[in-house]
Amino acid sequence: MNIGRKHSPETRRKVSQASLHFWQEPERRERMRQAHGGYILSPEAREKLRQSHLGHKVSPGTREKLRQAAHKQWADPVNRNKARKTRLRQRLPTKMTSIEYLLHQEFKKRRLKFEMHKTMFGRWQPDFVFENARLIVQADGDYWHSRPEVKRRDAAFNQAARAGWTVWRFGEREIEMHSAVCARAVAKFVRDH
Repeated sequence: MNIGRKHSPETRRKVSQASLHFWQEPERRERMRQAHGGYILSPEAREKLRQSHLGHKVSPGTREKLRQAAHKQWADPVNRNKARKTRLRQRLPTKMTSIEYLLHQEFKKRRLKFEMHKTMFGRWQPDFVFENARLIVQADGDYWHSRPEVKRRDAAFNQAARAGWTVWRFGEREIEMHSAVCARAVAKFVRDH
């Protein structure tokens, strides 16, 4: 059941009461228990779920317990490595930024073969990878890539990519004003290699 903000408090109360009434009937409970392999939530657990769906905050004590459990799980090297491997199989971000989109459109116009956000060098996911030409193109946003910690990360990526790869970085303003020029340069490099 999805109780959203579009309903009035009175409607939410009625829906909640109807839901609780449903679970109070023994034969319905038994049918649900059979349908779900014997697993059924207690009334207290259902009420906690209902409250969480209504947007109520988690108590500080519960938040601290959750934080400690997450810290304990992350402290275990086996779990940490498992989480890292899972993360490397994901392609993030799932959406393109506006400047990535501009370059993507220009590369597609020129029928260039590339991959986006491919995991490389153990932990990096560059914006555009031209495998045949051994070229990596990064679309760097002006705000984000001017920060010191991001500059250090970019330098570490460039160092990791030096073994056989060429890395080109285009700034946000450069892409917004001259995306076709950037794409032409990339296309020339790809065709020459």
